[in-house]
Amino acid sequence: MPRNTVVFRPSTHSAGGWIDVNPVFASRFEALGINSAVGFLELPGEVVSGHPDRHVMRVVLSGSPTAFYLKRQHTVSRRERLHNRLAGFGWSSRCVREAAILKELAAAALPAPQWVATGEDDRGRAFLLVQEVAGATDLRQVLSDNLLSLDERMTLANRLGAMVAQLHNHGLTTPDLTAKHVLVAPQSGDLTPIDWQSARRVQKVQRNDRVHTLAALHASVADRLASPRERLRVLRAALGSDEFATLARDVEREAAKIRKRRSIRDQRQPVVAPSAQRLVWVAEEAVCAVPDVAVSWPQPSVAAPFYGCMPGTLRVRLPDEREAVLIRGRSFAPFGRLRSALRGRPWRSPGVTLGRLLFHLERYGVPAPRLLAFGQRLAGPASAEWFALHEIQGEPLRGSVDTDTAIRLGQLLRQLHDAGCRLAGQSLAAFGNAHGNVCIRDITRVRLARTLTSSDRVSDLLSLADDVPVWSRAAVEDGYHSQACEQSRQSRPVMPVRPIPVALG
Repeated sequence: MPRNTVVFRPSTHSAGGWIDVNPVFASRFEALGINSAVGFLELPGEVVSGHPDRHVMRVVLSGSPTAFYLKRQHTVSRRERLHNRLAGFGWSSRCVREAAILKELAAAALPAPQWVATGEDDRGRAFLLVQEVAGATDLRQVLSDNLLSLDERMTLANRLGAMVAQLHNHGLTTPDLTAKHVLVAPQSGDLTPIDWQSARRVQKVQRNDRVHTLAALHASVADRLASPRERLRVLRAALGSDEFATLARDVEREAAKIRKRRSIRDQRQPVVAPSAQRLVWVAEEAVCAVPDVAVSWPQPSVAAPFYGCMPGTLRVRLPDEREAVLIRGRSFAPFGRLRSALRGRPWRSPGVTLGRLLFHLERYGVPAPRLLAFGQRLAGPASAEWFALHEIQGEPLRGSVDTDTAIRLGQLLRQLHDAGCRLAGQSLAAFGNAHGNVCIRDITRVRLARTLTSSDRVSDLLSLADDVPVWSRAAVEDGYHSQACEQSRQSRPVMPVRPIPVALG
């Protein structure tokens, strides 16, 4: 039986808090004995998306024909509750706010995931459970399909613009309507926007909000995925004919600003491993591991060699006999913890940051160590223990760097930059050799960049060139620029997406 199939009863310590269950699903959860906030929060599954203060898990319930997605908030700050109250949703969490929007969408027969349950426990944790849109893929994957005909693409553009117009006409607007948050059904081609936690309801959607929503959607679709004609078709369907030219120019100007955001830059990158990345929370935030490691994680979960030991980097052997690299440390960050508390956000340790970075590199196809597990444990008001566990990747670059290796170094540096990352410390020490191919070996010498300017790119390139012999420096630059030229020549990738039926006329 799959690991994430529910075959359990929630813990007995489940009193406190409150829940609101959709009547359509109430009897199903009663039969499973899940009748409290803690019961829903304890549902086991695999993490498919995560942030320091919350994550999303895919859950399979016994006997259910479809899966569910559980949004879990570990903490809900006063700042968040005040923000939601000012927006008209009461003293509530993101999850409760999103549930309220989903109920309104359902009542208005507008496209959205079906809400299943929401609530909060007596520890201040919140959750939202929604039903999976079975078989649907996000807009980026559909647009990546070269098998779609021009008529099919234009029909999709019309549907997309009409959906935005329909939402705006009902007084609903959201800043999160981007390509990865629009799902496309494989047979009908129906569109379902997801992630409504920041949506607002108003009497009338103002001009600036309409422009911003369309600009975010426009900016999140990479240039290679949609032609100018297809983009204009979306705008025409969403805006109508009144002041279309002026509004279209405003959308383009706003999109140019939005493209600079890291979250949008990430969405515009080709996703290499969208389905292979899964995580399981073994012991809350103390241990988060990939499924094949979580299955054999030692008990008790929070123990040596991951916690209670001296900081450092060492090789360890997993229960399944695999060797791995363990990076563990302790942090004393009173000002960082205070700053996070004042901002209403959880503090993130270096271990969690490393886990996030490894996950990010894998997602965008950068040859780097595979993440196995990470975690953090707050040991006091200002101190914490943390760790990151990853596979061994390659060997150090030994001896003189020849011209061919220098070219590959330049190509990999360009790939890092395109994934929104920079080098830190001694540049060459970040790289290694795995079976004749250049790879990232020392993950502590790479970091995610909030912004990546042209001068940042030049600085990294010059630093790497200075670390190789004089006769190989030009080859590093050649490799860097050849990688850029190769990417600009690439056509749309073909992905296995079933065709969307088109009704012409």
